[in-house]
Amino acid sequence: MRYLIGAEGKQRFLKEPAGTPIVVDVLRASSTIVAALWAGAKEIIPIEDANEALALGKKMNAVLVGERNGVKLDGFEYNNSPSEMLAADLKGRTIVMTTSNGVKVMVDGGIVGSTLNAGAVAEHVMSIDRTYLLASNPLRSIEDLNAASIIEVMALMLGSGWFTYEAERYVQDNAQCQELLDGIRDSPAGERIARLGHEDDVEMVCTAINRFPIVPVYRNGSIAIEKWPSPGC
Repeated sequence: MRYLIGAEGKQRFLKEPAGTPIVVDVLRASSTIVAALWAGAKEIIPIEDANEALALGKKMNAVLVGERNGVKLDGFEYNNSPSEMLAADLKGRTIVMTTSNGVKVMVDGGIVGSTLNAGAVAEHVMSIDRTYLLASNPLRSIEDLNAASIIEVMALMLGSGWFTYEAERYVQDNAQCQELLDGIRDSPAGERIARLGHEDDVEMVCTAINRFPIVPVYRNGSIAIEKWPSPGC
């Protein structure tokens, strides 16, 4: 397992693509993607350039999701917000999305990971080599490293024979895991997003562990669900 950071880390991965890539931008792109797909979106097309995203979204009659520095972009319908996705009518819709950081670390075959689907991602990758592509720099903001650590804890537990619900309970009860989640909440990004009026997004990613147990994968320019929860789970 290894951790790579930002656009530079993405380039390192592309030069040496070892391990299944797990893309993490817990505040908020990966969390928004998980919430939107759980809410019924058909696919999400991430675009780095805002103007290109706006033009493509209008051409496709897609739902437009976009922000810079946490603020919704003019001409876009929604902010980069998991709470907004859950409240929107997205069934069967395509979303075109542009964000400050998360879309910059997408690689083909990359699994989109968040605390919101940590158990599903952990189950999917527990027995294979993996590389975490973190959108933010842990030297400045540790939220993505902490979210990746939650996924990793659950992957190691599941690989040792624990059930997913047991791993979820462990994360919720364990003091060290709670410190990781508090680190997301108290990170510079967490505090900034809360100040912008999106404290509900921060609280969601810090409390709703594996609430949306799906595995979204980025392939051929779009993100869609590759694995749904097993029946009865």
